[in-house]
Amino acid sequence: MIMRELRAPHKPTLLSALVYTLTLSTFLTASRAETEEAPQPEPPPPSIDQIVAALADADAALALLDKLPKIMEPSDLAQLREIDRQLSTKPRVERDPIARKLLTVLARTGDSRSLGYLHEVFEAAPERRHHVAHEIARFALTQRRRPADWRLLVRAVPLVDGEAARDVLRALQQFNERGTKPQWQREVILAGLRLGSPDSQEAVRVLRLWTGEAIDDGVAPEDALAAWQAWFDKTHPELPPPTLPVDLPDSRHKAVELVKLLSPSPDLGDPERGAKVFEKALCNKCHRYGARGEALGPDLTNIRQRYQLKELVEAIVFPSQAVADQYTTIQVRTRDGETYSGVTANDGNQLIVLQANAEKKRIDRSAIDEAVPRRKSVMRDGLLEPLTRDEVVDLFAYLRRGER
Repeated sequence: MIMRELRAPHKPTLLSALVYTLTLSTFLTASRAETEEAPQPEPPPPSIDQIVAALADADAALALLDKLPKIMEPSDLAQLREIDRQLSTKPRVERDPIARKLLTVLARTGDSRSLGYLHEVFEAAPERRHHVAHEIARFALTQRRRPADWRLLVRAVPLVDGEAARDVLRALQQFNERGTKPQWQREVILAGLRLGSPDSQEAVRVLRLWTGEAIDDGVAPEDALAAWQAWFDKTHPELPPPTLPVDLPDSRHKAVELVKLLSPSPDLGDPERGAKVFEKALCNKCHRYGARGEALGPDLTNIRQRYQLKELVEAIVFPSQAVADQYTTIQVRTRDGETYSGVTANDGNQLIVLQANAEKKRIDRSAIDEAVPRRKSVMRDGLLEPLTRDEVVDLFAYLRRGER
């Protein structure tokens, strides 16, 4: 009897344990709800009016632009495009962080009108092409690919550096289109050289895609681009070699230094004095600028609307680095053994050869034995060397702003 009284009490059933657990859970949940605050609703995105009011404060405006949603009303996007148009009238707009952010916001929406606006900016504002190309590349990488964007990205390859160049090359790998023109392939090689290892592999991948070749098979990654350089040199001996330009050893006016000198202030120099330098340097013998000069070479009248400062400097310091097809140097050999090299133009039964010394030679077509393209531009190297620093500054002032 005593032993029965010492037995352990009866164990609870499974059902009673479950009821106990559910009751305790309900109690704890209710207690937690009483102590926790209700979640706060998401704040509404900023209005365009708020952004306009904050434009004087770059940090505040950038913070508001960052909060804009990816999908926006067409009327709001139209207002953002108008803000950018107004900012683009300011000097040095390419350095304005708000204008830079506007391009980002407009591109990420995927809105067709806004993407079209970026294309307009690319055409009209050379100094903003780097940023536009980068945003179009990001759009292609993260959203969708459009044929018009492929063409823009191909044109942008020689204009971009660093992260933008890497993303442009990566984006080109996502398109079905192929770059079959040798000049485009050369620019991809040069972009890879500017990037250096390991990002130069992006250029190699583009070249493989475009050509269908695997020139670098079995080659170490760091040597792959060199294999493509050798391939291009052998395949296109008539074109400039795919190598980065180098300043003359004793050059007084190095390209990088000129860009640094001229970039900070677009008002540097005197355009009227620059007009006289234009003639002193014999630029007028080949190029037309307004009413001045000859039209055998590229017309420079609206050059500031077509080229970035960096492009303009490099075109003058390294004239053979990029030569348009219509200005290819032709070496003409006559039947009596005379040889002339220069840009050619037709004039009835004669061929006009504009030579490097700016002299013109007329040759009867019947006297020509051979005419073959050459790699070197008729525009001579070291064109700026006889000029002083102030004369160079004035020359660029004239080319970028014209005479008042």
